Amino acid sequence: MSDPRYAEETALDWERFVRVHWDRRPVVFRGLGEPAYPPGAAMRAISRARPSPGEREPRVRFVLDGRQLARLEPWLPGPQDADLDAYARRVRRQAGAPCDYALIVNTVHRHGYGVWDAGRRFFHGLWERVGVPGSGAISTLFHGNYERTPVGVHKDRFATFLFALQGRKRMRFWARRPWTEAVATRVEYAQYLDASFAIDVAPGDVLYWPADYYHVGETAGGGHATSINVGIPRHEHRLAYDLEGMQQAAPSPRPARDPAPALPMYAGAGDGLPPAMAAALAEVRSQLRAERLRAGMQALHLQLLTGAGFAPPPPLAPAVALADGDRLRLRDARFPVAWARDADGALCAACGHLRRIDGAPDALAGLLRRLHAGEAIVVGEAQAAWPQARTLLQWLLSARALALAP
Repeated sequence: MSDPRYAEETALDWERFVRVHWDRRPVVFRGLGEPAYPPGAAMRAISRARPSPGEREPRVRFVLDGRQLARLEPWLPGPQDADLDAYARRVRRQAGAPCDYALIVNTVHRHGYGVWDAGRRFFHGLWERVGVPGSGAISTLFHGNYERTPVGVHKDRFATFLFALQGRKRMRFWARRPWTEAVATRVEYAQYLDASFAIDVAPGDVLYWPADYYHVGETAGGGHATSINVGIPRHEHRLAYDLEGMQQAAPSPRPARDPAPALPMYAGAGDGLPPAMAAALAEVRSQLRAERLRAGMQALHLQLLTGAGFAPPPPLAPAVALADGDRLRLRDARFPVAWARDADGALCAACGHLRRIDGAPDALAGLLRRLHAGEAIVVGEAQAAWPQARTLLQWLLSARALALAP
């Protein structure tokens, strides 16, 4: 007998999904075939993921027997781990005793092209129907044999897709907050189990739940499990996310002809502000200038549009020297190159990467028009017509928007 609190389907049709399930209730798609995110690509990505100094939110976390470790390096995947199974064996051997552990990697798509590309291909059909998310989708990898998600029962501002890569995973849900206290999460939740329902997923399954549901992840069936969760912002979207994204995406301003005068030692004292705060206020005012915001908004839009909703993208591939006779064409017609005019010329975006083009926006537009029409561009001929063409084509190849044609 089916559970009316969630749906089960054996095929994913985006038209039906948006009409029947989107923002309504959880649904699990059973047996869709090989996982949309290949385990090998996930392993390569997490082997590159490392904490970054000064990061506001931890990029990588490792929890051992309920304790989040500060010294991560010995416990993170690396070249010595052939695959996820080998990594799990090493962790247990290194712990020296039976242990519960969890590896959590945020924005895992930024660490590996295979993960990033798998995400944009899977979600392309959804974005065609609901639009690319305005502040970007997030991707998080969970791996381990932990009893439950370390954060406990919680609710996100994201609608979430869970992709099971390895092992069995159980997600437990509550349609509304099961406790009355004014707290956001619960690590201990045994007393609320009667109000919950659980869905088990295995490799090849995809589980979706709306942002309104409280949930916690559990490992089902023993052993370790690996999953990638993709969150799509739906609620409680704060302006801070947009401002931060626009600030990061905005092209660096051109240097002023006259350097700005240095702040005097007591600048801002007349406003009752110490010098450091006065300088910070001046920086905020500079970032919030209308033209700066407009440029940042345009750049962020191009980045998200060409990155299929996933930002930041993985690093550029190493540059390849192009010969005059090399021919380049668009790698995938579903993912075109985008551009927009700006004060100094144009911004060009490909696969989530941005590049400023000085002047000649019409030449850029003409070259991209030919690529989007399916034409193969001969490097030497393009260079003769527009001096910046070779550099741009090399960059588009490194961004993986173009491929060498036979």
